[in-house]
Amino acid sequence: MPVNFPVKTDDDIDDLNAPYNELEAFNSIVDALQWRHIRKRVPICFKRTLHNRYMIANLVYLGYTITLLILDFHPDFNPTSSDISITVNATSDETTEVISILDQPVIMNNYVNRIYIGLAIWNILVAFLYIIAWRGRSWFDVVLIPEYLNHVQAGLYLWSALWYSKQDTLGGYYTMAVHRIELSASCVEVCAAVGWMVSWYMTYTRALGRGFTLDDPDTMGYLTTTSNTLIYLVYNIQINIHPEQYGINQIFTYGDILGFIGSVYYIFGTLRDENWFWFLPVAGQYGIAAGRIHTVTRILPKFGHPDILITDMCRRQKVRIEDDKHYNNNNINIDIITSYF
Repeated sequence: MPVNFPVKTDDDIDDLNAPYNELEAFNSIVDALQWRHIRKRVPICFKRTLHNRYMIANLVYLGYTITLLILDFHPDFNPTSSDISITVNATSDETTEVISILDQPVIMNNYVNRIYIGLAIWNILVAFLYIIAWRGRSWFDVVLIPEYLNHVQAGLYLWSALWYSKQDTLGGYYTMAVHRIELSASCVEVCAAVGWMVSWYMTYTRALGRGFTLDDPDTMGYLTTTSNTLIYLVYNIQINIHPEQYGINQIFTYGDILGFIGSVYYIFGTLRDENWFWFLPVAGQYGIAAGRIHTVTRILPKFGHPDILITDMCRRQKVRIEDDKHYNNNNINIDIITSYF
């Protein structure tokens, strides 16, 4: 599941405590870690982190990816391919007639199925946390399109998880339906990942060490996150073409590993944005203040600005009516002046 990129608002650009507005240069890590700097900066960083909604969302997403890895690699949750082959061979030995590959039973674990349903709900929670982490944007802003796509893919995964227990054979109706639903979710997921990359490119605040550079944790984060969505897409295409590989094809575990790595990078990116790493060199060099070098960033258009909440539709209509009245009064004044002259 891709995650949100912390796109900065106008208030963040003017924030003097942000790392890209840092005006103090340090000559070495020893100079940066002097007690007077620690005493001044740590309380500010800690307070900013507590009020950072991206950090909450990233921590919840980190727990989500760790749970996926446990399900992938813990032997009690994930039967190996040898276990499946042994079960199939034992079943075939007991029967006299040859069973088609697609008629072979799906090895299911009801306890794991319930965990996957919980993870699907967890996925929806993560998507919701990321959408409320946006500041200075309305519900109708174009940058929220990937967030809505994220909710769609989370809902599709919940739908497929609810049908896991109904799978009977490799070629059964519910088994193939689950494959198709998850393929659709993967396609939506890729579209959301591309949308996040576009919004990141157009609105990201750039300075030394920020932007298209491997020094930036956000860059590593979106690379790993986009890669894991592509792996999920490849896996679901393979399973739809060759449903007999269901339970044996484990390529999706590589996507889960990349998702975990990406979630860790986003944690580091959030800590960097709260200036926890003031003691590290800027773009590999000490003696440089990132706040003295700026790059102009393009801003996506905003629709419905100032902010519109779903419950504020009537208030917006009232403001629009008042604006129309003001416009009509100006026209009346212009007609009076024209008649006078």
